[in-house]
Amino acid sequence: MRASIKKYRNANTDNVADADPHQLISIIFKHILANIAIASGAIDRNEIENKGKCITKAIALVGELQDSLDMEQGGEISSGLFDLYDYIVRCLLQANLENDGVKLEEVKKLITEIKEGWDAIPSEKRVKPT
Repeated sequence: MRASIKKYRNANTDNVADADPHQLISIIFKHILANIAIASGAIDRNEIENKGKCITKAIALVGELQDSLDMEQGGEISSGLFDLYDYIVRCLLQANLENDGVKLEEVKKLITEIKEGWDAIPSEKRVKPT
């Protein structure tokens, strides 16, 4: 049984080495959503340590998104996203401190909406790696 679980995990891991910058951001969104889902379940099961670890990972990943923003070329869009990511971090901190599943759900909805928009960018409009 353990071999099949390991095989499943390996098949579902994201191959970051082969990903282009656009795919990397999509992978980050995916991992944020996964950590939020795990944290939400941990709150329901009163698994405080696991909840904290997952929310901490999600916060770090949101930080990666903030760091990836090109504030010079992105203008208002980058500035707005930076502020939205800052709000998301504050929501995650509140969810962690207060075991607030409602805040996690709010973050899930925000990240899902951003990810859907990101994934919908046509390939010809994506920034090509140099």
